[in-house]
Formats: sequence, C-alpha cells, structure tokens
Amino acid sequence: MPLVASFAKPIGLFDNWFNKVTAVVTGHGGNFCHSEFVFTFTIKRMKDFLLHVGEDPKQWQKKMDRYEEYGSINICFFIVWGSDVSYRLLKRGHNNPYFKYPNENEFSIVTIKNLSDEDEFSIGKFLMDQIKKEYDYMGALTFFVPMRNMEASYSRWFCSQLMVASLQHINRLKDVNPGAVSPNHLYKLLIVSQ
Repeated sequence: MPLVASFAKPIGLFDNWFNKVTAVVTGHGGNFCHSEFVFTFTIKRMKDFLLHVGEDPKQWQKKMDRYEEYGSINICFFIVWGSDVSYRLLKRGHNNPYFKYPNENEFSIVTIKNLSDEDEFSIGKFLMDQIKKEYDYMGALTFFVPMRNMEASYSRWFCSQLMVASLQHINRLKDVNPGAVSPNHLYKLLIVSQ
C-alpha cells in the first residue's frame, strides 16, 4: 500500500481551541491543524524497512504482532507541539484514537503517488534519522515570515516542515521552503503536484 499524508482537522483527537485557531490562522483556505506520514507495509516489507534503517526486526516483533492487521503494519511518523519527532504504530481497529489509523471524518488523506520502493524507504530512513529532534516552536509560529531562509537541514521541526523536507529527500517539492509551509499549504501542494 502506498505512503499517505494524513491531514488532521481540529475535531476528534485534535479537538481543542489551540488546534482550531491553528487551522484558521495557517490559512490557505484549508482547515487542517496537523499533518503526518503513514506508511503501510506488509510484514516482510516492514522487516526489510527496519533493516534498511538500521533497526533489528527481532526487537520490533512484539509490536508488529500487536499491530499487524490484514497482513500489514501501519507506521506513522509525526511531531506535534510539545513533543519530539517520533513514530507510532497504527491499527484500524484500535480502541484508542491516538493509535487508530486516520479515518476520513477527522482527517483528509493524500496518497503520495509514483513512489518507488527505494523512494519510500529513503523517506522512511530520513524520518527515522530525525527521531527525537525537538519541536520547532519559533518556526511554527513564524512560518509565514517571507524572509525565513530555506535550510539544507534543520535541528528542530514542525509537522509540515518535516514532511516537505522528507519529500525533498527524494527530489519532490524541491523549490518549496519547508520552513514556510503549514499543513494547509502542504495539502494544496500535494494535491496540485500529483
């Protein structure tokens, strides 16, 4: 199954005043307050991915057994206000909304088209290399400042910035400044670029 970009609306899991304000303020005519990537791998492909990123699949076996669904594993890479870059495994049938695969009532899903297996692994490797990097509060609050420089790499991230940079890792959205993109803007960029 292909890589998807998930765009959260300020309802359900993300229903709070901060996310409602964020969705409006970040503009571009959208209504999203957060974005994240979700990979869906077969069990074999998940093990291959783990080897590719330098992880021992045996160390992941219990998690994979718990989150395997219909022969697949869903792994989500994200960063939210107040946290570090991280991942979580998702399941469509999970009873906790945080670990539930995004549903179309609370999220808009955009499939990242025309990715090779190598592209998908490259994006995943880039994201794994960012694990534990801190949230970019200043960047998130000033993304709209036109003088913000495009960087080759960042030591801190906000959600849509991380996603743009990971796509640039495979030569997508090359002319876009990752630090100047909100979830609403990224949604539009992905819809137009595909």
